[in-house]
Amino acid sequence: MKTVIRIEHADGIGMFWSNRNKRKTVYDFLPALADRHRKFNDPDMDHLDIEKENKIWYCAYKSIEQLQKWILKDEFKILFDREFRVLLLDVTEYQEGKDQIIYTKESIANSKNISSLFM
Repeated sequence: MKTVIRIEHADGIGMFWSNRNKRKTVYDFLPALADRHRKFNDPDMDHLDIEKENKIWYCAYKSIEQLQKWILKDEFKILFDREFRVLLLDVTEYQEGKDQIIYTKESIANSKNISSLFM
């Protein structure tokens, strides 16, 4: 089991994933955050298999420290105002790279909303 940190919208979709409901992503309302993320390995560059076993894999942060390195304090308020939340997840199925960790939603053993820690 591994504990990871996930930021996702109330609809369950992550910050960088375009949504079928046409919700804007951080590329639209936090371009500096999006630019900062481009400096880190994406799952492919981290040699993670996002098609492994034909499952859907989701990105997460490896730790709170990593999250705080990638997202600035004032950016959290903007995310929360747009219905994003920070989740602490215990997962049983994951792949870990240098900058990324991916997991399957089916493997979530425990989930806790920890957004209040960043307000």
